[in-house]
Amino acid sequence: MRKITTLLMLVALAILAIVPATTAQDSTIRIGALVKNESNPYFLTMADGYRFAAERYGIEIVIGSTPTEDAADEQLAILESWLNEGGFDAFIVTPFRATSLNSGLVEASARGIPIINIDELIPADAQEGIDLAAQIASNNVRAGGLAADYTLRVVEAGSEVAVIEGAPGTTSSIDRVTGFVDGVTAGGLNVVASQTANWDRAEAFNVATNILQANPNVRAIFAANDGMGLGAVEAVEAAGLTGQVIVTSVDAIPEAIAAVEEGRLAGTVAQYPDEMAILAVEAILKVIDGRPIAPEIESPVVIITADNVDTAGSRLGDPALGDLRIGALTKNLSNEFFLTMIEGYEMAAADFGIEIITGSTPSEDAADEQLAILESWLNEGGFDGFAVTPFRATSLNSALAEATSQGIPLINLDELIPADAQEGIDLAAQIASNNVRGGSVAADLVLALVDAGADVAVIEGAPGTSSSIDRVTGFTDTASAGGLNVVASQPANWDRAEAFNVATNILQSNPNVQAIFAANDGMGLGAVEAIEAAGLTGQVIVVSVDAIPEALAAVEEGRLAGTVAQFPDEMAYLAIEALIKVIEGRPIAPFIESPVIVITQDNLP
Repeated sequence: MRKITTLLMLVALAILAIVPATTAQDSTIRIGALVKNESNPYFLTMADGYRFAAERYGIEIVIGSTPTEDAADEQLAILESWLNEGGFDAFIVTPFRATSLNSGLVEASARGIPIINIDELIPADAQEGIDLAAQIASNNVRAGGLAADYTLRVVEAGSEVAVIEGAPGTTSSIDRVTGFVDGVTAGGLNVVASQTANWDRAEAFNVATNILQANPNVRAIFAANDGMGLGAVEAVEAAGLTGQVIVTSVDAIPEAIAAVEEGRLAGTVAQYPDEMAILAVEAILKVIDGRPIAPEIESPVVIITADNVDTAGSRLGDPALGDLRIGALTKNLSNEFFLTMIEGYEMAAADFGIEIITGSTPSEDAADEQLAILESWLNEGGFDGFAVTPFRATSLNSALAEATSQGIPLINLDELIPADAQEGIDLAAQIASNNVRGGSVAADLVLALVDAGADVAVIEGAPGTSSSIDRVTGFTDTASAGGLNVVASQPANWDRAEAFNVATNILQSNPNVQAIFAANDGMGLGAVEAIEAAGLTGQVIVVSVDAIPEALAAVEEGRLAGTVAQFPDEMAYLAIEALIKVIEGRPIAPFIESPVIVITQDNLP
């Protein structure tokens, strides 16, 4: 590991820096990490995450912060000073207000400096001139969903529940309330009231009091933040309903954690700003190295209750990794996709200095042989975790249930086990490409290549298959939002010859079509052949998904406009990053998105 130096920068009348005891070597990656104010425990914890990442990954991270709240001008001055100073490989930023750093970020983008934006996110319509590699934040819908899951476990079936919302129109309140309401409604509870309290504790006391009086059968209240949750607790206590009505909320502020310990608050959903910072560092290191990342990365949330309140707060330990042994099970070695996945595991083993045993079969559809490998690992023992890609969604379930009973952490990637087939299996996370995003990036390419308002068509996969539905949805939604006219959408059942016929019919019926999107490369190549047979080469473009070798060759030849690539090596690397955290007792998001990128002649590998 390279020597690291972490600097803390504070703003008063001037910028003061703690001078490092040692000077980082010229080869050391240097990242500027801009938080809000370190008088706020949330951002103190975020800074701790940056320090942990700096030591674990052997890099220099300069942390910039202000001494007080709402110091947007001072924060911008830090970023401007870093730009003037030079020597930074990347920036990670949490602006005071969504757009308060934009002028500095535009300049950073102009210089080609990679940027990741975390926590306080810059809206898509305010990013002009700013090239963000990714945005990272907690999933507020999931936070509300976790509170709903807990409520469903502790109240009687069919109970009445109520909601206290934050300020009207705020996305965090909308998302948290949506997650809660959708979750409890699906579970059979009855939401009888949902009222705003504008994030205010005293107002929440009054709102909760009124709700309890008007709805005497309410058994649970969800509040969109802890301040309002504590106000609701006080209302429950004042009404003499302690033990009869539970309250859950979001943020895990110290007073809420104390209330959980005392049994007054049933639960509070915690965010982890330290893990958010580490995720940002892991992602930006890949960007610096020229590797793809997902444009949206989810930071973990966990509900803190009496059962786990002793784990509340940061779970970071020693940045130095201990000896770890991980089993990584892929499909067959005759498939280039899985050979690439193994390369990702090998890269992770080298980077982290751990042992990764890869298991695979020599041929396709060898589910029994794959299961035998996992069973042999369980019999052998000595594994700290498993990352698995089953041949069929449930073909490893018996061994995975045994691994769970032994307390061995599990990550499932690429071929995902459905939620309704996970009984007895504790999956720490699932990792896969986002097929909706795959279709969307294909649409972005089409929008850049065809006339405004042009007619386009879609060739779907097999009816009802989730990958086809998601890819077509991503393409159609993005193309339509961009003003294109989707005049035809027909299935070709993943078949090249059938796609040739479907495309031929589409072209005959819709002579103004300028582009065809196919949900996989086989069908895309069939569509290309139909265009060539119709004498329309150069007039109609095709974009498809999978980046198989023949499709990449067609892109190189100019026959296929683009193909959306998945990255099984990055999927494997993400699995190891996540599994290490689980082994260390740290939280991770339950779903991790692997990157997809559209490959054209401009970026052929």
